[in-house]
Amino acid sequence: MGYLKQLPIRVQMSMLLLLIIAIVIFIIITDYSKAAKVVEKKNSEYFTETISQMNQTISSNTDVVKRLLQNISYNKSIVQKYLNETDPPAKFREYSQLTSYISDMIGMKDGIVDIALLSHNGAHFNTNGEIKNLLPFQDEIPKKKLFYFLGLQTLPINSENRNVIIAGTPVYSTIDFNNDKKIGTLLIVLDAKALLGSPNHAMRSGGSKIYMVDRAGALFYSNDESAKIGSSYKEIESSEKDTKYFVQRGAIPDIEGEIIVKLPRSELLSGIEDIRKQAFLIFLIAVLLLTVPYLAVTNNILQPLKKLMQLMNEIKLGKLNNLKKRIRLQGYAEIIVVANNFNQMLDEIDDLTHRLLDSRTRLYESELVKKQSELAYLQSQINPHFLYNTLESIKGMAAKEGTERIFNMTQALALVFRYSIKGTDSVPLREELKIIESYIDIQKNRFGSRLEAEYQFPDEILDIKVPKMILQPIVENAIFHGIEPMEGEGLLRLEGYLSENVLHISIKDNGVGIADHQTTGIGLENVNNRIKMTYGSEYGVRLHSEVGKGTEVVIMIPVGSESDV
Repeated sequence: MGYLKQLPIRVQMSMLLLLIIAIVIFIIITDYSKAAKVVEKKNSEYFTETISQMNQTISSNTDVVKRLLQNISYNKSIVQKYLNETDPPAKFREYSQLTSYISDMIGMKDGIVDIALLSHNGAHFNTNGEIKNLLPFQDEIPKKKLFYFLGLQTLPINSENRNVIIAGTPVYSTIDFNNDKKIGTLLIVLDAKALLGSPNHAMRSGGSKIYMVDRAGALFYSNDESAKIGSSYKEIESSEKDTKYFVQRGAIPDIEGEIIVKLPRSELLSGIEDIRKQAFLIFLIAVLLLTVPYLAVTNNILQPLKKLMQLMNEIKLGKLNNLKKRIRLQGYAEIIVVANNFNQMLDEIDDLTHRLLDSRTRLYESELVKKQSELAYLQSQINPHFLYNTLESIKGMAAKEGTERIFNMTQALALVFRYSIKGTDSVPLREELKIIESYIDIQKNRFGSRLEAEYQFPDEILDIKVPKMILQPIVENAIFHGIEPMEGEGLLRLEGYLSENVLHISIKDNGVGIADHQTTGIGLENVNNRIKMTYGSEYGVRLHSEVGKGTEVVIMIPVGSESDV
């Protein structure tokens, strides 16, 4: 959200417009999808009902065929007698009766083109076509089924190739019950279209395609003129993308086949497709009509702001003459108020600038003189040349008189004072620590075993430069105001470490501590002032003390500043 607020106003308004357009388009598409689903659901229900009606028609026709199969197979007086007869003259007499009976049975159902009775002893019978074309099918009829529909076949009947479906049943003797062997096979040859009757009346217009296939997937009926009867439906399916069609399937139980109904989605959704196109057209016209006021509003906002930003950029150049420029904007009332307030602000800035320029030089010069005086004063308090010269004289006398202890003590003291009057203002931390060790050695001559010191400074900070003589005044305070008044051994611990490019030097003692009403001494105050004046007010000395437990003073100096060279 923060990133969006930083974008230009024109970009934000354009994004808002695009968002509104996207939302409207999303609503149109969503409504279209929901409407399409409703239509598809209703169409699916319709197709399911239609397929059910087709199945009822097919079932009705197959029931007639199944009854014929049973009636013919177990007709005792004609069919059973003919199949069980072994005497040739008698069988010939019964043949004429069989011919008349089968002819009557063919008339019982439209679409029957042939009925064949295949005997186990070779006495075959049929009414149309050549019997040899039907002989291979008797082996395909299961022995233990009352009826069985073979798949689509193409047979020559009366010199014409016809697409037929063969229904068959095994025939067993009802005269000789002791003989359970099959005595023949009955086949009824149906025109492939006879199973359905007139399906065109069952389907609505509008491009629906009906495909009926047998158990092997061979097409035996279709209202699609481009589909070839007898071809595999998979070939038709592969040539057309089903995504373009709404497809509904249903099984044909009796022949173990399938009904497939396909309707082009363009036909199915033609009504709501027109509505969607109309909605998009209205939306496009609305967008075009809104473009003019949108551009007018954005320009009325952005053009005055561009002028205001241009003047701001000129003022940022820092030229005094630019502060005298003023702006006049035309636009919304808020824009005019902003322009007037900006002009008033420029008037005040121009006045303040001249007043500041007049006083800046005087303030700068006086502040510089003040800081130089303060720094010279502070340094003079810790820069005693005469003490160094005096100590050199005492050291010479001690050496001449043979007083070694006095000689070592004055030598260490002279080293400290000589260090304090060196010309440089900053030294490596290791030199400052060396002087502190000399100073503490001097104090050990006085305190003896009552004073011990510990040092903990990693090597990587020893070359960092620090202001000269910032540790001695603090160590001196710790010894004389913390350790000396206490009873028992005193411990002085010095430690240094780096944290976020700031050098921390800790001087900690286990002395008597500092009460709230006590002062910290001029030495500590001088060190604090020197650091603040050199590095800034955020650095300096931090003090923590508890009465009876001791005092810790922490010096904080930035690393990498101009003084750290």
